[in-house]
Amino acid sequence: MLHLAFMRRGPLRYLVMLLLRKKPMTGMDIIREVEKLSMGIWRPSPGTIYPLLRALEKDGLVISEKIDGRKVYKLSTRGMEIAKEFSIFMPARDIDDVVTILEAYINYLEDYVGEGGTLSKDLKLRLQNIAETLARISGEK
Repeated sequence: MLHLAFMRRGPLRYLVMLLLRKKPMTGMDIIREVEKLSMGIWRPSPGTIYPLLRALEKDGLVISEKIDGRKVYKLSTRGMEIAKEFSIFMPARDIDDVVTILEAYINYLEDYVGEGGTLSKDLKLRLQNIAETLARISGEK
């Protein structure tokens, strides 16, 4: 279940969690990464990022530790679960993400057809080709 109440708190909150899902980071690393993702259009201020990190830590979603004199943040187990739900909005970071995204789209297709949606002959053929490719990749064919 997507945590919509969580998302209402602001997109930066879940963006920071998605970044931390990739790897542990300092606040400065997060500021730079957001700037890079926005192609230089936006660089969040320390007055935005650090209070947000403290709030995430207080909510039990982020854990921090001192490494070489720097405070490094990483997701807690609960934070990782929530961030995984948002991962569809970011490029896959590994094969597990790819499979998770595929599962999400398969669920969507099942719901679509279940509600009476029809697939064109072309879409059915494309899906059959995808299924055959997946069977081959997974060693089933």
